[in-house]
Amino acid sequence: MKKIKDNIKIIICCFLILALSISFILEFSYGKNNLSRKGISFSKEAELNYVTYLKNNNHYSSDFLENDYNYVANLVDYFNLDFNYSYVLSENIDYKLDYEIVGYLEIYDSDNMAKPIEKKEYNILEKVTEDKKGQVINVALHNQKINYETYSSVVQMWKKELNPNANLKVVFKVNWQGYSKELEKEISDSYTSTFEIPLSEKIISISKPSNHNETGYIYSKQSLGIVYVGLMILTGICLILVITYLIITMIKINKSKSKYEQKIKKILREFDRAITEAKGKFKIERGEKAIEVSEFMELMDVHDNLHEPIIYYKTSVNKCTFVVRNGKDIYYTIIKRDEYE
Repeated sequence: MKKIKDNIKIIICCFLILALSISFILEFSYGKNNLSRKGISFSKEAELNYVTYLKNNNHYSSDFLENDYNYVANLVDYFNLDFNYSYVLSENIDYKLDYEIVGYLEIYDSDNMAKPIEKKEYNILEKVTEDKKGQVINVALHNQKINYETYSSVVQMWKKELNPNANLKVVFKVNWQGYSKELEKEISDSYTSTFEIPLSEKIISISKPSNHNETGYIYSKQSLGIVYVGLMILTGICLILVITYLIITMIKINKSKSKYEQKIKKILREFDRAITEAKGKFKIERGEKAIEVSEFMELMDVHDNLHEPIIYYKTSVNKCTFVVRNGKDIYYTIIKRDEYE
């Protein structure tokens, strides 16, 4: 009876574990496919334009040239740069903005371009920091004059020793960080635009800086709805409790099984000389007198007095019987698994 109850417990636990596992997987899968998140739209534009201004000369009637020219280095006076950056959000935010212009001069030996022989950095526009609020983050840096001779003269000093190869990179840098109440998180952007000027060539060829246009959305972190989270937590707790109960039940069953089997093995081993194992079931025939003794050692006393063998019947996995027959007198004792739980 006890074994049947234990088996029923195990079956019920296994069924519950299967059902709860399937439920947990379905809740997670459905919740994942229905993740809630917020988003704000943005559009980002940036452009860098330049005009090349010339020294007084007899070759050009205009004092400047447009972008689609190559320029004679000795005729170049300065480059006039216009930089525009715009980042438009669908939400007002508080943000911190900083921007600057930095010049990087690198001079190489034309015969060995692996490493520069001189590097210089110029703060063309010192970093500006602003705290603002709004939907539009805008930086407009116009009429930034880059005097060609100021930087090319550094290269000229090297021409006596080697054949220099030099470039000046004028880098416009923009960074901002802000907090979106709608998304409940920090948002930011960093952007750089570079204008590169050859300083060691007689004829200057400048690549037109690329512009930037981008639109999209900024999203909050994806999260499961509170209902799904609650259901998953509840299902998970129930699953843990059922698994724990199943483990405890299995441990108890194994312990009881172990004690019972150890007892039987001990009897068979210690009293092997007196015990005979029989096949089949123990039966009391008509006319025989059944006398039950309380424990195995009393049955041993009967064996010693009558000099009859003890017959061992394995009635079931949960019970066994030891018997001494003396004519029509049947002495027996029953050992049950229940007694060792």
